[in-house]
Amino acid sequence: YGDVPCTIDTFGKKEETTLGCYISRFAEFSTLPAGSPVPYLRTWYFSDDVPELLNDFAPPEHFHASDAFHKLPVDLQPPFRWLFFGPSGTQSSLHVDVWETDAWLGMLEGSKTFTLYHPAHRKHIEAEENDWADLSRPPNTEKYPDMHKAVPAQTLLRAGEVIYIPRKWPHHAIAQEDSISLTLNFAPLCAKKGVIKHLLPYAKSRGRCQMLLQRPLKAKDNLMQLCIHGGTIKYGDIQEVMGGARNP
Repeated sequence: YGDVPCTIDTFGKKEETTLGCYISRFAEFSTLPAGSPVPYLRTWYFSDDVPELLNDFAPPEHFHASDAFHKLPVDLQPPFRWLFFGPSGTQSSLHVDVWETDAWLGMLEGSKTFTLYHPAHRKHIEAEENDWADLSRPPNTEKYPDMHKAVPAQTLLRAGEVIYIPRKWPHHAIAQEDSISLTLNFAPLCAKKGVIKHLLPYAKSRGRCQMLLQRPLKAKDNLMQLCIHGGTIKYGDIQEVMGGARNP
């Protein structure tokens, strides 16, 4: 799959490349000065580009037995499954997962250190909504004066291991070596109340978009992100948002 196109992220700066080209540069990235941002292939919607990979794993039944997403038709299920590729030092900054969903992450290669916080400690590490403390830098005591009150739970996830991330838990991850991991988010029955307020408008918007486009939305489509995160769009804007591509 070396020729598969992908987008790598260097702290918000995007770069288009191929999977093979990116992986071939891991040794180069390892020579970057300490603390330098490392290009990261994060949240790759692999099912768009290499759908056959879906046949290579079976989601754990004990996580998905009551998954509300599986109650929807396949073409309306949220595309919350990603692969993460990156050399040592690539990281996912502190965040909580989309829609108050639960998640599991399987380490395929390498290892990552995960730092998690109980939701009750969120107020100590978030200045404003989604304005999180940077765990890769010394504590900013002026912006987060009570950060010392947030008690972290930390673990090293190795190849072959799976970590469960409960809904609403802020978490951070950093690769300790060249790493590949797989993540799926899900909505168990106990989380249905919090998820449903996002799921219903999403399904409605996605259904309308697919009807107008006369094709299923891809996970990486701009319109898909609009359906997931909310907002409105006029019919006449659809072609522009999709980059002029109306065909599969």
